Amino acid sequence: MSMYQSPQQQPYGYWQPTYPPPAGPAPVGPPPGALGNQGARLAARFLDGVFMLLALLLVAGLVVLIQNLTVDNDSIGMVAGVIGYSAIGVVLLCYEPVMHWKSGATYGKRICGLRVARLDDGRHLSFGRAWLRWFTSFLMGFVPFLGLVDVLWCLWDKPFQQCLHDKAANSVVLTTRP
Repeated sequence: MSMYQSPQQQPYGYWQPTYPPPAGPAPVGPPPGALGNQGARLAARFLDGVFMLLALLLVAGLVVLIQNLTVDNDSIGMVAGVIGYSAIGVVLLCYEPVMHWKSGATYGKRICGLRVARLDDGRHLSFGRAWLRWFTSFLMGFVPFLGLVDVLWCLWDKPFQQCLHDKAANSVVLTTRP
């Protein structure tokens, strides 16, 4: 690389490096145009719910089919039930955290042009942060009205339009479309 070429930007970072570096502290967080809008976030949540429901119905249907086909051998039906319902539990617990950790977005967010990133530098969440983000949202859903307040919080939060579960994990939802 010659001295006249600019260095490669880190993937999914917020800020282009400038030469000479600006004086003072570097800004933290994404520029306002990079934030995902609330309509796209709601659509992504709806799509993820549909995908999860379809996957759960498929697994449950397979378990019931196997149990009905194995009328003569109850132990095979019981093993199929344990494996199938364990798979449902794993999918429920791991879908969002693993997708946010590995690619920054669930399938619903990808379709809607969104991704979840760390607030401080725009990179993908670590597995711990992704799991904390999901788990706090999950727990808030059990407290009356807190689950609703959690998802509506992004409507009035400034400047990064974070929900409460985003604040817990220090994450932000960004658009992938210009």
